[in-house]
Amino acid sequence: MITIRELSVNDIPALRELAIRIYRDTFSVSNTEENMESFINMDYTLDRFQAEFREQGSHYFFAEEEGTPAGYLRVRKNDEAETYLGKNTIELHRIYIDQKYQGRKIGVLLMQHAINIAQELKVDWIWLGVWEKNPRAQKFYEQWGFERFSEHIFQMGDESQTDWLMKKRIS
Repeated sequence: MITIRELSVNDIPALRELAIRIYRDTFSVSNTEENMESFINMDYTLDRFQAEFREQGSHYFFAEEEGTPAGYLRVRKNDEAETYLGKNTIELHRIYIDQKYQGRKIGVLLMQHAINIAQELKVDWIWLGVWEKNPRAQKFYEQWGFERFSEHIFQMGDESQTDWLMKKRIS
């Protein structure tokens, strides 16, 4: 049985390990090794995760099977989409499933959890960024009612990549 629990700072090492493994599994085939390592060494450090835990409005969750992390979710307050969606929003910043657990509806559980949080917070919109070259994720988000509204640049090492920004009305 899969359970979802909110993480504490004590979970940061396990979160970082899972995040790196999933990121490599997901994006290594589409990016150079140098860009992958540059990104991980800059964005997936212990210090960076600790800083993310300290951000007001930032919450991390594990989806676990018998205490073993199978995926994770991060939601946060972020004003990047304010111009388009107003101030009352929450960003679904990360939602990733470990390869060996994919196909078991864990993404569905995490997405529903993110939407529940958005509803509890009574935000107008939940939004996210997804790589333009990730049609599988785009389709998943569209099935949940997300629609594209803009884009931004995501820096992967020395390569500038385009992320689609997608939104879903909550209230």
